[in-house]
Amino acid sequence: MGAYRQLPRGVPGIGFELSTELELKPTGRAVRASEHQDGRTVGELEVEVFAAPLVIDRDGILEARASERTGGSPAVKVSLPGASGYRAEAVGSAPLPYLYVFAMAPRNGIDGGVLVTVRCARPDWPAAEAALRSLRILTKYGTAPANDEQLDDQLLLPLVGLRD
Repeated sequence: MGAYRQLPRGVPGIGFELSTELELKPTGRAVRASEHQDGRTVGELEVEVFAAPLVIDRDGILEARASERTGGSPAVKVSLPGASGYRAEAVGSAPLPYLYVFAMAPRNGIDGGVLVTVRCARPDWPAAEAALRSLRILTKYGTAPANDEQLDDQLLLPLVGLRD
């Protein structure tokens, strides 16, 4: 099981921690992981931080980031165990056709967010689901409160999987 922690440094003053059974590979302000079975890629996961003035229009910025990464798909509110924000999804024709993007941030006026991109061969990918449930956002004040916004009626389960 791999664990990764990226502490907040400079701008944006945000970081994250993640636990997963996948091997994690840090790349600057991001970390990547993938899973392979029988010589084929099952899925790829990338978690990165981004700078943005989230104080003025937090929801608009997060919704736009999630939608942009999926080519304009509509984004919906979502709450993970350690963050809240927006999720968008798209299906294409690439070898990993299922795309899920999460743009998350705490509500305490931070200057950035965390963007999670999941690409997978099937509509669901259990390893990504487990990794997303472990995600915690870090600020210069420590770990953001779990579920800083209660979205019980909007919590989408499973997180990685197509909706009805």
